[in-house]
Amino acid sequence: MTEAQRWTLYPGPSRIPDAVAPDVRARSHSISAEVLLGPGDGGVLLAHGDRRSGYSVRVADGHLVHHYVHGGGLCSTVSSSRIPVGQPVRVEVRVQRDGSGGTVTLHIGGAEVGTSHIPTLAQARTGYTGADVGCDRGLTVGGYDGPARFTGRLSRVDVEADGDQLLDPAAQWQVADSAG
Repeated sequence: MTEAQRWTLYPGPSRIPDAVAPDVRARSHSISAEVLLGPGDGGVLLAHGDRRSGYSVRVADGHLVHHYVHGGGLCSTVSSSRIPVGQPVRVEVRVQRDGSGGTVTLHIGGAEVGTSHIPTLAQARTGYTGADVGCDRGLTVGGYDGPARFTGRLSRVDVEADGDQLLDPAAQWQVADSAG
């Protein structure tokens, strides 16, 4: 078990290195932000990793979307309703670890608007490419076109991770060793 952790991330011109990005591996966590959308606004709020391993939270066609890639599989959760336009709204993705997997729940303005299941949460590595706030540079997590810059108003993204982390020490060692 690890301690609960919190991060506040701000949009900017640089990628956050993987070593200091939020550690949400194999643990319950939430990612939240207050957004203000105009007509047609969208893009990535937070992305960590790439198309091989990682997660992203974005707005697409007015919907809140969470993508999670691990073990060769992409799990996507899309909100059943759209984010209101023209007013500040809090959006949140919650992942509740359940054994080796997790349940994803999406919230818009405090209301639950979508759920799905991730079969296996990463226990060793989220990715090697770091994290982006307000865009997704490089090989995008969800297969969308990059850099997918967020076009609405986003001041910050808050990430909270619970203390229920369950890592695989052998896999961590193998990844670290192979990365040199």
